[in-house]
Order: sequence, then structure tokens, then C-alpha cells
Amino acid sequence: MFGLSESQKFAGALTAGWKAYNITPDREWGTGAWSDGQLADYLADGHAPGRSSAAGGMGEAVDNSLRFLTSGDIHAMIAYVKSVPPVADASNPAAVRTPLEPSHPAPLTVSAGSSSLGLQVFEGASASCHGFDGSGTVWPRADLVGDRTVNDPAAVNLTQVVIEGARLHTPNGQVFMPAFGSDYSDAEIAAVANYVTARFGTGACQRL
Repeated sequence: MFGLSESQKFAGALTAGWKAYNITPDREWGTGAWSDGQLADYLADGHAPGRSSAAGGMGEAVDNSLRFLTSGDIHAMIAYVKSVPPVADASNPAAVRTPLEPSHPAPLTVSAGSSSLGLQVFEGASASCHGFDGSGTVWPRADLVGDRTVNDPAAVNLTQVVIEGARLHTPNGQVFMPAFGSDYSDAEIAAVANYVTARFGTGACQRL
């Protein structure tokens, strides 16, 4: 009957091919380790440094709605989200662990097979914007280190944003990542997803 499970409120879901992450106050699986400032930055601007950047449906929500809210409204939303029961559910299809501390990029190496291909694609399409250290070279929203998306071993949202791109309006103008879905093969996209999760996240995904 499409009824929602109250015990899984805000614990995450798959929607339109994207992972909507757990936003309950659980420290390991939700946003319990985020500060109020990080939550406010994410809701109002679509980017919380060292935590996440909005894309897909959440990017649209920020761009078309949340960025127009007052600071008071944003902090009221934060107070509400922090008041719901924390949910720690590793079996949820959208579950991704929240990095408690930003990781440091893995050593830059080139090896045979998909890792080498992933590095080549990253060099050609991404390094000039994201940087080889993942800190972002053009604007802070391009930083990768600590981002929950690159810490997803399945690389679901990472693959989606590579294929579809992303854009957000900011007080300093529009920032965007171009869509690469028509520029690279499935093998190249999978390889760069493996490379990014291995270098900037918790480990390479197993999609190849």
C-alpha cells in the first residue's frame, strides 16, 4: 500500500537511481557527526566542506527551494532532523558509512587494467577541477576528500554524477560539473569510479 516504515524514517532510500542517504542523527550511518554549521551549509548552499555536495534530486531541492529559506527556517529544519531517533541499518540499500574524519588520498600509483584506465580518465576529465589531492582547484565545492559519495564502495551517486553532471546556484554564481555520459564508455566511467573511490574514499568499488 506504499505505506512508509516509521522505524526507518529518514534512514535512506534509493530514488530515481540515486542514493538518498541516511540523515538521522546516527554518527556512523547518518549525520550525527556533522556540526550544525555543516548541516546548515548543506541545506542552504548544497555543500558542506568535508562532508558532501548535493546533486541529483537533492541538488534540485537545494537549487529550487532550500536556498531561498531564511536562516531561521534552515536551523528549524536542523533541530527537527536532529530530534528524530537515530537509525543504524547497514542493510538499507542506500546505506553508506559517514566518514568520522576526512581521509587522506591514497598514494598516487599507476597499475595495470582498470586502475590505469581510471587514472587516465581522471587526468583527462577531472584533475584540473578536483585536483590530484581531491581538495578542489577551482572552487571549494569540487573537493572530494571526506565526501560521503566517494566513500560509497558501490559508487552509485558518483557514477550518476559522472554520467549526468551537476549544477548549483551560489551567491557567487552558478557552479557545475559537466555531464560525461556521452563522452566516455561504460568501461571508462566504471574505471574512473573505481579510481576515485579507491583514492579518495574507503576503497575501490566492485562494479567491474
